[in-house]
Parts: sequence; structure tokens; C-alpha cells
Amino acid sequence: LGLPLALEADTGKLFPASNRARDVRDALVGHARALGAQFQFNVSLTGLEPAADGWTAHTTRGPIQASRVVLATGGLSVPATGSDGGGLRIAESLGHRVHAVYPALTPLLSDPPGHASLSGVSLHVRLRARAGTRVVETSGGFLFTHRGYSGPSVLDISHVFVRNRDASIRVQWSRLNALEWQAVLARAGGLVMSTMSAHLPQRLVAQLMAEVGVPAERRAADLRRVERIGLIAGLTSYPLPATGDEGFKKAEVTGGGVALEDVDAKTLASRKHPGLFVCGEILDAFGPIGGHNFAWAWATGRLAGTAAAAH
Repeated sequence: LGLPLALEADTGKLFPASNRARDVRDALVGHARALGAQFQFNVSLTGLEPAADGWTAHTTRGPIQASRVVLATGGLSVPATGSDGGGLRIAESLGHRVHAVYPALTPLLSDPPGHASLSGVSLHVRLRARAGTRVVETSGGFLFTHRGYSGPSVLDISHVFVRNRDASIRVQWSRLNALEWQAVLARAGGLVMSTMSAHLPQRLVAQLMAEVGVPAERRAADLRRVERIGLIAGLTSYPLPATGDEGFKKAEVTGGGVALEDVDAKTLASRKHPGLFVCGEILDAFGPIGGHNFAWAWATGRLAGTAAAAH
């Protein structure tokens, strides 16, 4: 496409050298147009039905006849982009099984916002969510917001809570486990606040100490047994008081969608109708944050497109 790229050394990822996503979009649109593709903007797909010579796509500008159709309409996440779930409804009307959709990779909320005073504090954490017998663990960046919690670790585990409000989420605030914190506190000679702040943001330390009831001026050598136990529990298995989520408005991707069994894995052709191909977020698959869902979109889009062209 002739788009200059820059390597992000820490992650090994490539980004446009301009650091502007629109340049990627414009390069793709320009390349597609050069190959003869036609775009119709501000047009909605209202229906799709088999026809004698292929398909009739009903739109707000009238019908379009096509020999093959690729459904790449996305899910329900980030509705401001125009993603309204219409493709899911069309797929279902054509006999495909559509598993219940839900916002995935979405920030979590806390009402009342008990950690609003920590808004803007970020750190690397480990999370564990338990829903019945199912346990999911994530690690990575964690961000306190005015309304709750965000960051890669939260987004990656949010789908467990979104699908089961009874799920519990525990936080280990640093890379140190309970035994390691026990050793750190045992050999510390100064204030507990200073000792913990060497590993965690001071505002978070102050919050944890206040919740446990440890005075800010407490020296590590003077910690009472009940205080030590409470601190270590708060440091390594803190119950995150999530009560809701930001929904599709801020979800990175949609969970659920067209059942994978209803498409051919080698071509993404519909098993219900010849000449119909399904790809991207409309399918019931998503991955962790960090480019995996973009990769899924590119890979399945290319597969469906090449298979449709060869059909």
C-alpha cells in the first residue's frame, strides 16, 4: 500500500509512521478503488435474500443485485461508527444460529465509585475472575477511572463479569505474592507507607492502609498481626467492587454472534446458503486486547474475499 511504518520496540508491533489511523483507512480505500471497488456511503443494508442469479441486497438507496455476498458488517461495539448489529439480524433471518451477543473488552463500573479519588492512577496488576467453577486470569495495565476501572487487564477479563454479574474479581496489585510481601514487611525498618510505596503508587497504598485500618504513621516493626494479615490480603487478593460495565458504547469488540459451525472454516462460506460468506466481528469469536481482534478481522476478511472471488 506504500504506507510508511514504524516499529514499536517494546511490543514488536508496527504502526503507521504518521501515528494516524486514518492514514491506514485512506490507503486501504484508495487501493480498493484502484482495483475497481465502488463505495456507497450513508447507505444502510436493510435486507438480504437469495435471488435466481445470486442475491438481492436491499438498501436505503434501493436494491443491489450480486452473484456473491460477503457479510462483514461488524457487531454492536462502538455504535458511533455505524455498527448497529444489522448484519447479525440478517444472518439470523437467513437461518444462521446467532449466539447471544454481549460487550467484550469493556471497562467496568463501580457504583458507588469507591475509588474515584484514585482516578488516573495506573499500574501493572494480576486479576482473577471466578464464575462458578470457571476461573480466568489476566495480567497487564490497570487504570482507575472516575466511574470504575479500565486498562488491558480489566478489558481482557470484563467478559466474565459481563456474562455473569455474580462473578468475583480479585486483584494482586503487584508482582509480589503473599509470601513475598510477608518477607518485605518483615525486613522493613521504616514506615509501612514508605515500604509499600516502593512497589505501588502512594495514593493506592494510602487507600489500602485506610481500608485495613492501619495508621499512616505505623512503622513496619510495629505492625499488629491483624494489620499485617489484612494488608497482605488487600495487596494480593483484593475484591474489586465492580457493579456494572460501560456496555457496547466503549466495548472494543462484540462477543457472541454467528455460530462458527454455520460457516466453512476453510472459506468462511455459509453452510446455509451458497454464495454467502461471513467474516469479522459478526462471527462468534474474539481475542484479548493487543491487536488480536484486528488480526481476526484482516485474516477472515481476506479469506472470505478470496473465497468469494473464486466461487
